[in-house]
Parts: sequence; C-alpha cells; structure tokens
Amino acid sequence: MSSIITYESKIIWGKLYRPSQDVLQKIADEIESFHPQVPIQETSGVIKFSVDKDKTCIWAKVEIDRSAFFLDDNPEVDGWENILDETIVHRLKDILFVVNLAYPGCIHVFKSNVYRDGRLLPIKLAYSSDISSWVYEECEWITFENLTIQQCWDWLVSKTNFLSFISRTPIDRALFALSYESVARDDVYIFYVMLGIEAIYNDGSNKEDSIMEQLRRKSQALLGQLPRKAIKSLNEMYGMRSKLVHGGANIYKCWPSEDYEEAEYEQLNVERRFIVTATGLLLATIQKFIKANANALSETVLIELK
Repeated sequence: MSSIITYESKIIWGKLYRPSQDVLQKIADEIESFHPQVPIQETSGVIKFSVDKDKTCIWAKVEIDRSAFFLDDNPEVDGWENILDETIVHRLKDILFVVNLAYPGCIHVFKSNVYRDGRLLPIKLAYSSDISSWVYEECEWITFENLTIQQCWDWLVSKTNFLSFISRTPIDRALFALSYESVARDDVYIFYVMLGIEAIYNDGSNKEDSIMEQLRRKSQALLGQLPRKAIKSLNEMYGMRSKLVHGGANIYKCWPSEDYEEAEYEQLNVERRFIVTATGLLLATIQKFIKANANALSETVLIELK
C-alpha cells in the first residue's frame, strides 16, 4: 500500500460574475501559483491548482503522508477515511472562500466530484458566491481593495482563527458569518450577515449609541461616506433582522416548493437587496483589515486598524 494518499478534484468554475478578460486571467494565474499548506487532521498537506484554458475548471490536487495518520495501525478507530475526506473538502472550501475575499463574486463552484486515490467519493464540492456577485450590480458605492489571493491567505492564517472549528474573536465571528453565504437562504442569511457586521462595528463600549449609529459612524470613517440609499437599506434590514430574531418575520420552509405567489417573489427580491448591501459592507470592511494586516478595530477620533 502506498504511503501517500492523493486527493484530486475537477472543480467546475461557474460564470455568475465574470470581470474583464485581463482580470480573469490574473485570477487564474494567481490560483495556479497558489500552493497553500493547510492543516489536515494530525498533519498538513500542500494543495496544488491548475486552471484550464477556457477558465471553466480548476484542478486541485493534494497529497498526504499516510504515516502521519497513526490511525492505520489502530484497529479501534473506524471510519477515519470519511473524516479525512470531509476535511479535504472543507479545506478546499476554505481556499474558495479566500478567493472570494480577494475577488468578491468571482468564484462560484457547481457540485464537483472529489477522488481519493482514484476512487470517486460520495461527497461533492460546491461553493456559491451568488450574493457577492450581486454586490457589483447593486452597490456602486463600494470600492473594493486591490488584493491578491496569497495576501488574503497569509492574513487569514496569521491574524485569524478561520481554519479552526469555532470563532474566538470579533474578526473570526465576522468571517464565520460571511461563510454562510455559500449556503445562503435569504431569510436566514439576513441574520448571519448582520451578525458579521455587528461583530466588527458594535463593541458595546458606548451604551448611549445605538447599533445603527455605531455602524454609520465607524463604517463611514473606515470606508468613506455611505450614500443615503445604503444607510436606508441597512436601517430597513435591521428591522427585518429584529423581526426574525424575535419571531415576527415570515420565513420560508426548509425545502421550498415552486408555487410562490407573485408577491412572495417580490418579497424575495426586497430581502435580497438588503442582504446585498450588508454583504458588500461586510466584504469591504474585511478587505480593509486584510490591506492593513490588522485583526481588530479601535475607535479614537477616527477609526484605527491595529
């Protein structure tokens, strides 16, 4: 039996939002030169990527030393292969999340197969940045930073606990909340995206300020003047978030049917606009942290990243 376990996946790269050909080529070049070493159970693995010429598939490969998994010699441990399989898929999602931090909305992966030593696994790899892609159409007031995938990864590894099982700091909570975009249902994601914003902007130190006032003042000090329609959307979204938390908002069934009334579709569109505004604000804020290589926000006369 080989001492190396090999995982491979042909990741189908969707086209929800595509930038110019020059930028798309830049993303593909960065992905191909990006070889992150990631923790995988008791060891680590280097993930290598390649992109096909028409930019519709990303090939991923990771090799792991079997000897690092003493489990092979332990008959008491069953199913470790399934645990390892899930860990690999989760690490690939971590990488896709990082790509979305550098290039919001540019990564959308349809259900893709994953193989271990040539054997097809029952689990699929999928990742959606559907909401991030809408940001470009709805949030003209947001100017994103010029970041690289490597820059975002280095920050994530050195300044946060994102690769851990649970968040430990405000910036961790913001990142973990943003991760729910990949499986977002609008009526539930409202809660998570606002949780992420509050984790950064609401420190609870000034009891006289409302959450919205702190958000307005601090975000504009950090990002620049927000237009009235953005503030209005955030105010309205806070109202929806409060209704949701306190049981006053209608929600959709977990396995929705396709017989929505026209008014219900309109409600979905209203909710989506609020979510897009908040997601844009959260993404732009996190990018400021990455650019400054910071992981905390303090407020003096102006906002200071540290």
